[in-house]
Amino acid sequence: MNPEDGEETKHDNWRPKKRGVVLRTPSDVRKVVQRITSEAFRQGKELEAAGRLGTLLAVWLKAFEVEKLADIESRLTALEKENVKK
Repeated sequence: MNPEDGEETKHDNWRPKKRGVVLRTPSDVRKVVQRITSEAFRQGKELEAAGRLGTLLAVWLKAFEVEKLADIESRLTALEKENVKK
């Protein structure tokens, strides 16, 4: 029973699944925000979307902070291990 063939199913609202964007890391989030922001500027709609862009930029900044914090934590751990060995 495939709704695309015109057959009925028990789910009237069946739709084929669409693949979205996979966000696994802060870097993935930053890339999506950059893509959306660039598109708004390319279309000349940055003023219309200013509030949404502000929110997206806050998300971008938070993702950047998370990446940097993880980097700092790993470097600190390495320094602490080196210090223990001495």
